[in-house]
Amino acid sequence: MPSLSRVVRGSVGIALVGLVVFPVLVSDVARFDTSVSPPTLLETHVLLGAALAVFAGSLLLYLVSLLGEDPNAVVYSGRSVEALVPVYDEPDVLHRSVERLLASSYENLTVTVVCEPGDRPSIERAAELTADHDCARYIVNGRPGSKAGALNYAIERSDADVVALFDADQEPHPDLIAHGMAALKDHEVARVRSLPRSDGLLESIVYYEYLLLFFLPQKLVRTLLGLGFVGTRSVLIERSVFETVGLFDEDALTEDMDFTHRCHQASLSIRELSYYPCFEESAHTLRDWWGQRVRWMTGHVSVCHGHLRRWRNALDTEFAGSMLTLVGTFTAGVGLTMTIPMLVVAAAANPALITAEVGGMYAVMLATRVVDNRVADLDGLDLGWLLMPIVLTAFGFVIVRAVVGYAVGEGVRWYQVDKHS
Repeated sequence: MPSLSRVVRGSVGIALVGLVVFPVLVSDVARFDTSVSPPTLLETHVLLGAALAVFAGSLLLYLVSLLGEDPNAVVYSGRSVEALVPVYDEPDVLHRSVERLLASSYENLTVTVVCEPGDRPSIERAAELTADHDCARYIVNGRPGSKAGALNYAIERSDADVVALFDADQEPHPDLIAHGMAALKDHEVARVRSLPRSDGLLESIVYYEYLLLFFLPQKLVRTLLGLGFVGTRSVLIERSVFETVGLFDEDALTEDMDFTHRCHQASLSIRELSYYPCFEESAHTLRDWWGQRVRWMTGHVSVCHGHLRRWRNALDTEFAGSMLTLVGTFTAGVGLTMTIPMLVVAAAANPALITAEVGGMYAVMLATRVVDNRVADLDGLDLGWLLMPIVLTAFGFVIVRAVVGYAVGEGVRWYQVDKHS
């Protein structure tokens, strides 16, 4: 059960947001004459106003978090670290993570590639990449069939003080491990930000989708509830964490979310870092975009449903949180599917108002990108931000598809995107 301080913190945070946002929305509603303005305009205005307040506040929290993070806080030697890179059918991109990790500024680092049996191309590529390095090796997974199994197999055979996890296509900054180890002086988990590469139109769309639907909302959730995401990539984890919460669930579709929930139940300290981010592969086709997100959302629903099965603990905040998450997820999905129709109808009724509010959303996205350009050494703005209304509508259908599919007992499976060398 979450600690009392976390519950109090969340309650106070939510109350403060309500005190700021609710009066503004009420005053806006009071100014509307529904006999003149259609209900759709009022609904769209309220939703856009609330969203703009949330995202602007999240951007402010991002800036504050940067002020509280010292990019010069690095540790170049000390306790042993083993970086695990699970790979399956990705020989063409494996060099990205392995070569970057071998160039790490942290001295006491071992790199281990975890290959799947039968995946000869990846095994041969791993052997080639690790052959000339005493601090690198590859092993063949003895518990094949899932990413969780590969990680568990390697963790059980590691004697390192700290385990770092990366995907095969990620490109860790040379100082990432050193920066993460500095954070572990006061925390048990150090998670470094992962950024999708925006090297094409669809890839640029994925980047801005990540900002609106994942990164900025997580900043708000982290501040209000103290809930940080652990994940299974670009993260450093103390060995004691696995002794406390156990290894990854090999039956979970999204083992990272399940592990995150267990870490919070154990009240572990998670430090989220924004400097020295990892870059990772984006979806390159609409088919990959759809399949990957359906898997993510299905796994999200599955984890929440797992908590609801413990109905005897109905008074537990974890139970209540999962119930609210499930209901909220489905409601948000239905609402997002109406993004474009609502914007069109509302803009026809009052184009100046809707244009101003949509422009505010665009301003938040572009301002966040400008900050990322400085922090993550990016450049330009790309064009994906222009298509966000379409993306939000499509993501709404993803949510509805995942929730309904899970509810009717449809089988779930892993989805792997095509990755470019």
